[in-house]
Amino acid sequence: MAVLQYFRNVYASWIDYPLREGRRLGGRYDIERFLGMGSYGLTYLCRDTEASGAEVVVKQAKPSKRELGRRLLRREYEMLERLRHPRIPAAYGLFEDRRCLCLVTEYIAGETVEDLIFREERRFTEEVSLRFVRELLEIVAFVHSQEYVHLDVRIPNVMMRGGELHLIDFGLARRIGDTEGLEPFADEETRRRRTPAAKSDLYAAGHFLLFLLYSAYRGDENSPEAGWEEELTLSEGTRTLIRRLLQEEPPYQDAASCMADLDRVLLMLKSG
Repeated sequence: MAVLQYFRNVYASWIDYPLREGRRLGGRYDIERFLGMGSYGLTYLCRDTEASGAEVVVKQAKPSKRELGRRLLRREYEMLERLRHPRIPAAYGLFEDRRCLCLVTEYIAGETVEDLIFREERRFTEEVSLRFVRELLEIVAFVHSQEYVHLDVRIPNVMMRGGELHLIDFGLARRIGDTEGLEPFADEETRRRRTPAAKSDLYAAGHFLLFLLYSAYRGDENSPEAGWEEELTLSEGTRTLIRRLLQEEPPYQDAASCMADLDRVLLMLKSG
């Protein structure tokens, strides 16, 4: 059985190998570079030869995922068509290339929050971190208002362009309450992140906030490992906010109530 699984993994790695730069997809999209691989797709930055050379993102359904990958890509396209928002990539269409389904979306030229923290070594104060999350939750609240959840709110999926945050990669998103095809959760962490409910995105926003706050943390690498409450110097309002986002205290049920608390904490920080 282990040998069979090994050969399956080797085969999947072979057929899912990224396409080379310069290859043309769908008769018009020239691959400029490979952007990354997710659970169900491979993403490329391409140049649209029929639209004055505009840069676009093309996501190809993983060949190894077969019909499941195609179905999820169609679902992502349908969602983006409904989620028309200036801070969410626009969907331009679907096409077939050599029996592979591909999705074309707007290219958000900017830097991910992951790049800002780890490559540029940007340091975020408590107040700036809270303002970042406040701006992010405005987008998340819109997604929820359309009866969807993102389910993958992470620092690589939040981009900064022209001083504004953008939420990208809706590959795992689904309708609120839609459990069709949802595999059993491997652990409690996965349950909190992947349950198709608003509080899952808020839980992820809590971890997003911690990444921002830890960017300014300068602890002793040789000191015993401690939790965020011991390591970070924060106001009590921010601590309570994080505990509720992480579901350690009664969790927020919607983004609006969390944003209201964020506004109160920010007001206290400004006046204090």
